Amino acid sequence: MATATLEKTAVRRHVYHVLPCEGTDGKKWDLHKFRTSKHEYFHTQKEAVAAAHEEAGTHPAHLVMHALDGHPYREYDLN
Repeated sequence: MATATLEKTAVRRHVYHVLPCEGTDGKKWDLHKFRTSKHEYFHTQKEAVAAAHEEAGTHPAHLVMHALDGHPYREYDLN
C-alpha cells in the first residue's frame, strides 16, 4: 500500500509596520510592508492602520504599531 505524502505549502504572512516619520506635506505616519521597499505616508496613525487592513484583504497579515519614540508598543494579527 502506497502512502500519500501531504505537502504543505507555507503561507507567509504579510507584516506591516506603522511608524512615525517626518514626512512631507504634513504626513507623519509611514506604513511599511516588511521585506519590501514599499512605503506609504499618511496624516494620521488611524489612516495608516486602515490602509494596512485594506491592503491585507483576506491574506494572513500581522500589524506592528510603533510609538513616537520608534519602539513597537502593540502588534496583532489582521486576519
